[in-house]
Amino acid sequence: MSAAEHSRFDDLVSRYLDDALTTSDAAELAALLGEPSLATRFLETTRLNSEIAGLLAAPVPDAAMAELVRTDIERSLGDRSSGRTRLHIVARAQTIAATPVVSAPRRMPVSRPLAWAAVLLAFAGLAAVILFNRGPVADVPVVVSVQGEVRLVRAGGERGLKPGGSWQRDEELKTSGPGAAATLTFRDGTHLVFGGDTVAVNASSKDGLRVQLDHGTVQAALKTQAAQRPFVFVTPEAEAIVTGTKLRLITGGHHTRLEVTEGEVRFRRLHDGAEVTVKAGHYAVVAPNAPFVAMPFHPDPHAVH
Repeated sequence: MSAAEHSRFDDLVSRYLDDALTTSDAAELAALLGEPSLATRFLETTRLNSEIAGLLAAPVPDAAMAELVRTDIERSLGDRSSGRTRLHIVARAQTIAATPVVSAPRRMPVSRPLAWAAVLLAFAGLAAVILFNRGPVADVPVVVSVQGEVRLVRAGGERGLKPGGSWQRDEELKTSGPGAAATLTFRDGTHLVFGGDTVAVNASSKDGLRVQLDHGTVQAALKTQAAQRPFVFVTPEAEAIVTGTKLRLITGGHHTRLEVTEGEVRFRRLHDGAEVTVKAGHYAVVAPNAPFVAMPFHPDPHAVH
């Protein structure tokens, strides 16, 4: 394996430890863990990581690790329905590591091939858990249509946005020119339409869906979100906290305007934390010297439906 490939593997492991893997990242890491040398490297890295420093200070036998992973998958399958799919291996490995060693009758040594089989079984299971547990985080929007020039920018380069593609976490979406536009949809049917001369970032995380609108316009038709995991739009001046509604958000020139055509939205002014509730048929503006109140307006006939 080349130095560049090793560097890519280390980057994926780092993202895994930061709980920041995308769907494609998780699939790539799972495939790489099939390589024994990389599986060993992965375990060594996680043992050294500050997050679990000391938990695996005592060695955990390969066969025990394989059993941990196997039962962990079963628990994850049981927990998924309640939304609590988390990796339990570390905590349970701590228990094994802390258990005093008790003398036992001497056994015949396990052959090296069998030991490696245990390691590979453990990491095959771990790869499955990685993919399984990334489901809630990996809800990235898919591109439905593009008009004009729309590009995605992230560290390391940029690419054009095309129908059928996806808007990954931390990517900056840019529409160039007043006639440019991009329509994207999430797995639950939520639709976002970005207008011309817009700059936005997919800032979603394990805590929920989040779009950072730096400049421009977005119209949204959002399906009902869990109250504890609302969809959040954030601009330089404000946050719009949404659990399901239709809205339009416009920002630029030190002001942000929110228009709600269905449902209601919590609208928060960032500099002092003040909030107003904006209901259907109303708008509110965050701007210097502007009153922060909800006012009625005439709905835009071109809004997202």
